[in-house]
Amino acid sequence: MKDSLSRDWQCGTIQVDFNLPQRLGAEYVGKDNQKHIPVMLHRAAVGSIERFLGILIEEFMGDFPLWLAPVQARVLPISEKFAEYAHKVERELVNAGVRCDIDESNEKLGYKFRQCELQKVPYKIIVGEKEMNEGVVSVNKRKEGDKGQMTVAEFLAMTEDDRKVVR
Repeated sequence: MKDSLSRDWQCGTIQVDFNLPQRLGAEYVGKDNQKHIPVMLHRAAVGSIERFLGILIEEFMGDFPLWLAPVQARVLPISEKFAEYAHKVERELVNAGVRCDIDESNEKLGYKFRQCELQKVPYKIIVGEKEMNEGVVSVNKRKEGDKGQMTVAEFLAMTEDDRKVVR
């Protein structure tokens, strides 16, 4: 398997094991009516989980699809005056199964946006006075920009398919 830097990685393996069956006490009766210790074959379609996750992180360069992103959305209050509304929005999102957090720092909104970009957070949920008064949020999607104002329910509907784990 080649990674995003075109390096080859060994992932899938088949191993012949003569030792483990003996340690497990595995036996079978052969055609000669004698007990024999079998040879065990191990297979791993993608190799160790650690190697697979490392390649996956590198392949996506940390920019995971929404369903796989560790933090799917970050609530960004424009100032501390809107912290209570930000927490209300966060609770609604968490209760709906969205992995999100709040940036309650006293930094400017531009800095908060930059942090989200560096951390590759898929959605920024901005809350300020207008959003609080109208009971909505402003949504900004990574790589796509402004998605406009909407209710939390509308945001959940918009992201529903992308939040589902691909099976």
